Amino acid sequence: MIEILIIISEAVWIIFPAYIANSSAVIFGHGQPVDLGGKYHDGRPIFGDGKTWFGLLGGSLAGIAFGFGQIVCVGFRYPIHHWGYGPAPNAYLIAILIPVGALLGDILGSFIKRRLGKARGEHMRFLDIYDLIIGVFILLLIFELPWFYHTFLDGIRVIGLVFILVLTPILHRLTNLIGFKLGKKKEPW
Repeated sequence: MIEILIIISEAVWIIFPAYIANSSAVIFGHGQPVDLGGKYHDGRPIFGDGKTWFGLLGGSLAGIAFGFGQIVCVGFRYPIHHWGYGPAPNAYLIAILIPVGALLGDILGSFIKRRLGKARGEHMRFLDIYDLIIGVFILLLIFELPWFYHTFLDGIRVIGLVFILVLTPILHRLTNLIGFKLGKKKEPW
């Protein structure tokens, strides 16, 4: 049981910069849209006005700063390769890939929603919740496949992945409600 709790704790610790990036993008998000207001060949926005450069950069930097802070904190207490992102310099790359992947996944989710004819803010349960996790996993599979396998798929460690998939909708709902109450989001989802 202790081993399972450690695996779950490590999985949450590892994915947390993605959650920070996603929440911070809402806080920083304003200004010029990433798609520069352009339209896709179907006549709909490419991503929409909700995906801005300030949100992408601010959210990414907040998540990266949090990830680097984790590396520093863990490095002082434990050898880095025993908890989290692994040895440097890969640890720093992973701490960049996770928040950037989260926001690229969110942008990809918006692209898919626009292609399906969904308006900005229109709810799509699975995509709205898991787009950030899908983005993280895609980048990690491309750039850090051995680390991803060892961290999330190797034997009993898959429990950490399952826990992330259960935790993400809960945190997604909670942070969206907070953003809505603060006036940063137009919809509570």
